[in-house]
Amino acid sequence: METPWDVVHAKLGFTLPSDFRDLHAVFPPGTFDAPGVLNGVMVQPPYRVDGVPDHLHQFEVETQETEDWRREHPEDVPEGMVPWARGDREGLFWVRRSQDPEQWTVAVSSGGIWGHDDVPVVEEFDCGAVEFLIGFVTGSLHSRVLGPVEEASAVGGFRPIEEKEWLRFSDTRSPQVRKFSLRDLG
Repeated sequence: METPWDVVHAKLGFTLPSDFRDLHAVFPPGTFDAPGVLNGVMVQPPYRVDGVPDHLHQFEVETQETEDWRREHPEDVPEGMVPWARGDREGLFWVRRSQDPEQWTVAVSSGGIWGHDDVPVVEEFDCGAVEFLIGFVTGSLHSRVLGPVEEASAVGGFRPIEEKEWLRFSDTRSPQVRKFSLRDLG
């Protein structure tokens, strides 16, 4: 399915990096794994809301969570972070220090809803999303937040998620409004 990026960008109020859009055009839902690292990185395609692809749902939910987290830890969390992927409990973000999305860099964090404690950890990498994933999968880039490198018996790579599984995981329902009268209450 083709993503209507112009609609997504208009609703977000900013343009996403081209490498991220290209990533979605090439890869189905799935996880990128690194050699010897237990946590993979899942780049999430659009969620489905009421059975229809919703290209903004995940951005809206995770952006709000990120802003809440930033309010709690303003000294530890770079301003302008935008979520783009997740680990097991970790979040992957772009740090928007430029108006040009092609200049955004990647941050990995254990803070916010993904944290195990009250101290957020943010690692910044001077690269874009695809460069980060290539380095992660090949083992040439390591994030201590995503996990320690152990004896690497397996190689890095990409594991697609079956469409049926992704739909089960990503299908949400919009809030329902129920009308009732005082007569319904007895």
